[in-house]
Amino acid sequence: MEIAKLYNVVFTTGRYEIEYENNVRCIKKAPKSYRVERPNGSTRLIGLDSIMELKIIGSD
Repeated sequence: MEIAKLYNVVFTTGRYEIEYENNVRCIKKAPKSYRVERPNGSTRLIGLDSIMELKIIGSD
């Protein structure tokens, strides 16, 4: 992920759980995770190893 770009992300949150985050913006990179901001302004931490699919949908 690159900072300030918009993504659709599919990632695992548990052994059998898959979550989807659409239209999120990467706002911070760490060695093992990314902090993304949702359209409503809330943020979420996504682990680098848990990402299954990543699709760039735009940037500012």
